[in-house]
Amino acid sequence: MYKGEDNIPQQRIPLSKKTKKWKEECVEAFINISGHGTSERKDHLRSLYDYYNGVIEESDYGYVLKPYGKARKNFPSKMRNYPIIKPIIDLLLGEKSKRPLNYTVTVKNADTVSNKETQKQQLIYKNLEQSFINKLNEQGMETGVPTEEVELPENILEQFEKSYVDARAVHGQRALNYIMYSEEIYEKLNKAWFDFLITGEVYTHRGVRGNEPFYDILNPIDVDYDKDPDLEFVEDGDWALVRKFVHASTIIDHYYDELTPEQVLKLENPENHDLHSYLAFRPESASSDENAHRSRLIEVVNVYWKSRKRIGFLEFTDPTTGTIEEIEVDELFKMPIELKEQGANLTWMWVNEVMEGTRIDGDIYVKMKPISNQRVSLDNPSLCKLPINGRKYSDRNARNISLVSLGIPYQLNYNIYKYRLELAIARSKDIIVQFDINMIPKKWDMDKFMYYVEGTGVAWVDYNKEGVQLSPQHQSVLDMSIKTIEQYIVLLNSIMEEWEKLSGVNRQRQGQVGSYEGKATSQQAIVQSSHITEDLFRKFGRLEQKDLQALVDYSKEAWINGKKAMYVMADGVTEFLDLESMEHMESEYGIFVSDSGKDQDKLDAIKQLSQSMIQNGVPASTIAEMFDAESFTDIKGKISSAEKSLQELEQSQQQAEQEMQQALLQQQQAEAENENMNKEKDRETDIEVAMIRAKVEMMKLDAQVDKQEGDLNVKERQVDVQASQAIEGSRSKRNDESLKREDSRSRERQSAADRQSGERKNRESLASQERQSKDKSKSSEN
Repeated sequence: MYKGEDNIPQQRIPLSKKTKKWKEECVEAFINISGHGTSERKDHLRSLYDYYNGVIEESDYGYVLKPYGKARKNFPSKMRNYPIIKPIIDLLLGEKSKRPLNYTVTVKNADTVSNKETQKQQLIYKNLEQSFINKLNEQGMETGVPTEEVELPENILEQFEKSYVDARAVHGQRALNYIMYSEEIYEKLNKAWFDFLITGEVYTHRGVRGNEPFYDILNPIDVDYDKDPDLEFVEDGDWALVRKFVHASTIIDHYYDELTPEQVLKLENPENHDLHSYLAFRPESASSDENAHRSRLIEVVNVYWKSRKRIGFLEFTDPTTGTIEEIEVDELFKMPIELKEQGANLTWMWVNEVMEGTRIDGDIYVKMKPISNQRVSLDNPSLCKLPINGRKYSDRNARNISLVSLGIPYQLNYNIYKYRLELAIARSKDIIVQFDINMIPKKWDMDKFMYYVEGTGVAWVDYNKEGVQLSPQHQSVLDMSIKTIEQYIVLLNSIMEEWEKLSGVNRQRQGQVGSYEGKATSQQAIVQSSHITEDLFRKFGRLEQKDLQALVDYSKEAWINGKKAMYVMADGVTEFLDLESMEHMESEYGIFVSDSGKDQDKLDAIKQLSQSMIQNGVPASTIAEMFDAESFTDIKGKISSAEKSLQELEQSQQQAEQEMQQALLQQQQAEAENENMNKEKDRETDIEVAMIRAKVEMMKLDAQVDKQEGDLNVKERQVDVQASQAIEGSRSKRNDESLKREDSRSRERQSAADRQSGERKNRESLASQERQSKDKSKSSEN
């Protein structure tokens, strides 16, 4: 034990002098500097949690409860807490839980650009090779490689720049996703946000435990540190320590591989519990034995500080390549003779090195060594970081403040006016009517009289009572109400409005919108309110970025033999982690956390467009994925995928429409051809019908001619009969009749011949018409 010594041992000493005793002296020195945990700061932080929880500290109200130095008993009012701080804090807690935590892992290695250029050249070379193969295939040469469509080099370069991601960055992103899942980082950050709002301070512990990175949120009361005034984060400070009080089982869980059997047995009966075991639970003004029932709790102090170590930089000429190489060597390195003969140069310098040490129960020291992962910079070997990180809200050139500390005066005044209002209500007796008791009728009692007064509103009076002289002023009214009640209510509302204005959480942001307030007015009030609290979110977001960076760095130490795991993302997608140890250790990752406030605004804006997106054809499943996403980048990816699917759908629809139009055109052409064929068939049928009709007409004409010829023959026979009968007449008469007969026969023959020639002409005209119609149909087919 080195109690009372607060002089820090010299740090710039050789490694050989950093003995076990030196390390214990360093741990004790930093513990002594921190004041063994007793300080006004801790009492102040503890009181802030009390104000949030509504704990009444009567010393804050002494001038009200003891206005003349003495307490007043049996008052009709009691000082109570009416919380106005807690709703504001709870609203900000709820807003933080709904804000996305968007982080991106990149690779900062020097070969990142060269790897990208190499892959770009390979892609261009492959494109040119395929173009050459396509040309050879067009010329009929057998290449053995099928012809493929080749894009322009400009398009390939544009797509490459948009889609290129370093494979190491993908592995780093998956590693951080797994840590977020396994360590429940999101929930722990909400717990840290709670401390930040209450105390204006937040502290975290990062490191490796059991070959896995761990992340703990520290109680601000347990942490002490020292850093430069211009440094924001504790991890960049000179030293930091964490003092906790835990049971022996917890100590064994964390340090089972460091404790000896004798030390484990000693933890079952801790010796140094008279002061340290309940130190964190007692205020500065409390007596030393107030919390003796907590004596089974054991003090554990983790100390981290920056010491000095000596490193060397060896410059030599590589015999195989002839180039000058430089490597870093430790303090124990000795220059080989052959390198010295070759002219090698060794330069020594002192750099920072983070040391750690843990004191348990006042006299058990474990893990007294340099930490494994110094998180040094490749450009500056002296730049290292503490495993403890944290920051304060506003401690620049002034004492730190928090949102709760700003609200304490308003909470006190609100409680006082509530107390005064309760007193005023107790004093207020409303309006009282005075009745002369002799006004009660003689045969009535008080209850009956009051019954009729209250039931009918009429006070029955007997003015004829014997021996009773009632004065004309026998009744009067006393106003015992307190006029200041309304004034107290106005004052309470005024206090509330001022506190909401200061905190940045106005009533519109809490969902309290007036009946005459328009939508635009309410939205503007909410936006202006968010500007005030955005500084809180921004400063806490910087801490989130630092801690995520540390977790990725510590995972290199934890997964030195590689890592294989499976985890489930927030959207239900199963991811697999498969890391190679060397690639992961040699990668220098960078974490970038986007502005959650702006991301939340963009998320809200894009989600408001969901209805119109559905109306424009975006699938409902894509909208559901958008609502499930917490990152605007994820939403952009999902929207891009949806747009790509819509474009493919539109292309397929256009192709289907073209195919339908082509099929419809073919169908129309087929119908036109069928119609032409039907028309041709109709024409042929009409021609055949016309020819049949013409033949029928010709047959009819022939029949008529034959009939006429038969009739002529009959007539000739009749004439011959008549002539034979008339032969006996006179010869002159016979001659005359014969001449007449010859004449008439000749005329009939001539008319028959004319009719036959007309029928032939008709047949010839019909035949010519048939030939013309056939010629027209052939020309139309051609």
